[in-house]
Amino acid sequence: RLVHQGIILGPDGNRMSKSHGNVVSPDTYIDEYGSDMFRLYLMFGFSYTEGGPWSDDGIKSVAKFADRMERLARKALELEEGRTDITSAEKNLNYAKHYAIKNICRDVEAFSFNTSVARLMEYVNALQKYDNEVENKNVEFYKSCIEDLIRMIAPFVPHFAEELWETYGHKDSVFEESYPVFDEQALVKDEAEYAIQINSKIKLKMMIPEGLSNEDIQDTVCAYPEIAEALVGKTVKKCIVVKGRLVNLIVG
Repeated sequence: RLVHQGIILGPDGNRMSKSHGNVVSPDTYIDEYGSDMFRLYLMFGFSYTEGGPWSDDGIKSVAKFADRMERLARKALELEEGRTDITSAEKNLNYAKHYAIKNICRDVEAFSFNTSVARLMEYVNALQKYDNEVENKNVEFYKSCIEDLIRMIAPFVPHFAEELWETYGHKDSVFEESYPVFDEQALVKDEAEYAIQINSKIKLKMMIPEGLSNEDIQDTVCAYPEIAEALVGKTVKKCIVVKGRLVNLIVG
């Protein structure tokens, strides 16, 4: 089948032409940002079949995203070995990884490169969150997640990925590797984050195991110290549960 690509317009929204004075020269941006960043912006900044106007801010944002990836990857190399157990933090990161792999593989097949890059950005956010919030890391697991990120970005930014792959001590090309395969089991969460409300005003967020009945969820929430303190002297008249999202305690 034939899939027509869209047209990249000038920054003013018109077709590029010398008479309009809105022609964008690839060489200028490749000299400043490199061919990988130029390629990545073309994939992320536009729907493949629709195109759109060129934006200098767009390619700058993509370059900053690549800088974030490189900082994360190099910082992880400096970590000393930590614990080896798998906690909820590792499970959440593993979920984010396999969610990204599943959606990227599907979207690339559909020529939806912009959403594929968006999934990569979400995964990098999950890596950043793990790095910022988990002090005692499972370093071996974390580094394996970074290496999977490098495998995932390789078709989008081949030279950049190759350099990072070499930084991680690999002698062979990253393109000798297989693309990561998602695991459906990793996409089944053991617990979910709920927003806890009292009379429709949010009090906190907490993780609640999956598979609980509404009654068990209410008991779990009401037993939480901060919520139990807020309920002293009050009666729960109704408990509204939206599975996987929120619990609203109506009290009086």
